[in-house]
Amino acid sequence: MSRPGFLTYALIVRLLTMSIVWLVLLIWHFNAYRAGCGATLGFLGVLALFLLVAGVEKSLLHRQALFDECVGDEDRLFVFFHSRVLMIARELVIALFLAAVLLISALLFEPRQWSLLFVDLMLLTLLIPRITAAMSEQVRPRYRFAMARQWVMWISLALLWGEALLVTTLSPSDYFGGMRWQEVVTYGVSQPEVQCALVGDMAHVYVVGEALAVWAVQNASRVMNDPTQAIMVWVGYLALVGFSLLVALAYSRALVGVMGRPWELWASRRTTLGGREPRSDTDGSEGPASHATGAT
Repeated sequence: MSRPGFLTYALIVRLLTMSIVWLVLLIWHFNAYRAGCGATLGFLGVLALFLLVAGVEKSLLHRQALFDECVGDEDRLFVFFHSRVLMIARELVIALFLAAVLLISALLFEPRQWSLLFVDLMLLTLLIPRITAAMSEQVRPRYRFAMARQWVMWISLALLWGEALLVTTLSPSDYFGGMRWQEVVTYGVSQPEVQCALVGDMAHVYVVGEALAVWAVQNASRVMNDPTQAIMVWVGYLALVGFSLLVALAYSRALVGVMGRPWELWASRRTTLGGREPRSDTDGSEGPASHATGAT
């Protein structure tokens, strides 16, 4: 009889947890104009932490799956190439880069984008337990929630990336028809107001890339006969695809990271339990409290 109430509680906890990413970006958006470089590093560090957790969990999931199923106990070559230290260093670099992309892009988010980002996290809140339940007969309990988080990350990526491409292509906020790319770069971009000079420089590169993407979509058929302009059309297309993909990936991975639990995959199943399947806190053998923590 208490099951429906528990499910509601778990859903609320998961929603609130994932909303942390959205709230951090929103706070940054409204305070970037007065946030010095120290405060900016704080925001960057928080986002990078979320992204690092997601990246480490993904890498550990792949590492442990290979170790458990394909590699012998004494395979030192595998241990060398899949060193945890190297893995964390790699994921830290990726996390810092994606955090910077997310931080810069949040300066330019419009109400439509904020709404979409919140709808996206609500969708993931609903999908995670359902995907996990669908895996119950095919995936070992130890990996089940980690795999579900990775799957919903790709769903979120597809949603956000597809929306960004459609809006830029079909309903851009700016009109650069008939202009040359030099005019767009010089007169067609507005610099976001930020106090930290380094962030301002990165934001300028980002807004120029977005402006070139819109210009390329609107002027491709007109300028393709001009070699110089044609090159910049391809640069604009690259910015259109690349920038939107990076932003979608960064936000989706941050949502997964705020719920990530990489420590559950840190030790090898073979070395800790001698090859026996561990008892997961999400396989139904524990009480409601364990389900709540696993689901979040």
